[in-house]
Amino acid sequence: MKMKIQAFKDAKSYYQKVHPFLVRNEAENNLALGLLNQIIDGRYQNPFLALAMLEEEVVAGFLMTPPHNLIIFVRPEYKQNHDELAEKLFQFLMENETFVPGLIGEKETVKEFSQIWERMTGKKSSTAMRQRIYRLDKVNKVNISEGIMRKANEHDIELVSNWIRGFIEDTGESTLPPEQAKQRAEEMIENEKSIYLWEVNGNPVSMARSARKTDNGITINLVYTPNEFRKEGYGTSVVATLSRKLLEAYDFCALYTDLDYPTSNKIYMEIGYVPVCDSTLIKFEQE
Repeated sequence: MKMKIQAFKDAKSYYQKVHPFLVRNEAENNLALGLLNQIIDGRYQNPFLALAMLEEEVVAGFLMTPPHNLIIFVRPEYKQNHDELAEKLFQFLMENETFVPGLIGEKETVKEFSQIWERMTGKKSSTAMRQRIYRLDKVNKVNISEGIMRKANEHDIELVSNWIRGFIEDTGESTLPPEQAKQRAEEMIENEKSIYLWEVNGNPVSMARSARKTDNGITINLVYTPNEFRKEGYGTSVVATLSRKLLEAYDFCALYTDLDYPTSNKIYMEIGYVPVCDSTLIKFEQE
């Protein structure tokens, strides 16, 4: 049987094809599932949606919301076909002049795909972040600091926009211009209503965000505590409290962590988050 790459313009048709195998490992595939739901809702323009097919069977899927990285997910029974999969994918991308800044996915898959990309293009790739995906089904008993959690409102937009910039700087990615950070804060606070703050004596000290719903779960991200408020347990408090709130409506919570920050990984596990798999973000050398 001959493998082929098939691109999709219609997100709903793509969803019907790829959903059955993504949902089998829902927490692991939370990023792809969550983004796909947002694409169907009209949030992203001109996404790249493609599948690797053997006859009518889905072998792997590829999803990208420019300018972000290409998400790769491969059915476990086809992981021995990485060479052929990667060659077919990159040939398709080059023929269709589709720009890809990098890859994100299960660590071994992404590593092997990036090696083939280097071989085919003669350009280098580098690891931008080593990540771990966690799943939470029940919040453990943990110490909660003084303070309360509340939903951010329009009066918090400037604060949240500054904290978004701080979060991005902490991840080692390029800085976000103030106007873009403010736009993101407005969207998250006014439209999504997804930002939660931990507040002590009326003073916000930490934040977290609910994001990307899947069939049975939801993701927590954008967990940030400014330097002056760290080591007081505020991050633990907002994540544990928000997780408990979300579990009232969802079967589980998921989150990504940066493995270069062992303290935060330890905190999440104390709350009850269990490792699901490791993911890697690879960046490609550009012209």
